[in-house]
Amino acid sequence: MLYFPFTQTVRGNTVLASNELTFIRGMCERTSKSQVCGGPILIIHFIYTGLNVRGGVPHILNMALEEYHSENTLHYLDVVFDFGTHCKLCLWWSEAESLAAMIGEDVFQQKIFFISIHSKVTCGDLFAGKGEDRSDVAVRPEEFMNYLFSGSLQPLLEESTTYQ
Repeated sequence: MLYFPFTQTVRGNTVLASNELTFIRGMCERTSKSQVCGGPILIIHFIYTGLNVRGGVPHILNMALEEYHSENTLHYLDVVFDFGTHCKLCLWWSEAESLAAMIGEDVFQQKIFFISIHSKVTCGDLFAGKGEDRSDVAVRPEEFMNYLFSGSLQPLLEESTTYQ
C-alpha cells in the first residue's frame, strides 16, 4: 500500500502536495550505549494551517521518547499558525501569548521545535500564509522567526533545537 505523507487541504479537499511518489525509508535503532535525556522535554510542532503532516518526524520522535518519559516530563504540542494578513498576524500574537502562558516557566531541559510550511519555489524566503486576495505571502527567515516566536514565546528559543 502506497503512503502519501505530503498532502494539503485545498478548498476542503485533500490533495497531494507533490505529484512525485515519495518513498520514506529509515530505521530507528537503540543500542546498549544509547542515552536518553531524562529531564523534561518540550516538543512543539508548528504547522501551517491546512498542511497534513501525519506520520512526520515530530510524531515519530514523540512516540520514541514516550517509552522513556511520563506525561509530566514529555510535552508534545501541534500548533497551527497562519500569519498571511495583518489580522491573522494579530490573532497569532494573541495565540502565542496564550501558548506561552500554557507552557509556563522555562522548566524544560530540552526544547525541540519543528516548523512545517510549504513553498513552491526556493527563493530564500518562507511561506507565511495567504493574503487578503488569496495570494501567497512570503517573508524573510528572520522576520518569519520573529513572527512565530513573538512576545512571551521568544525566551523559549534560548538553547533550543529548531528544524524547518
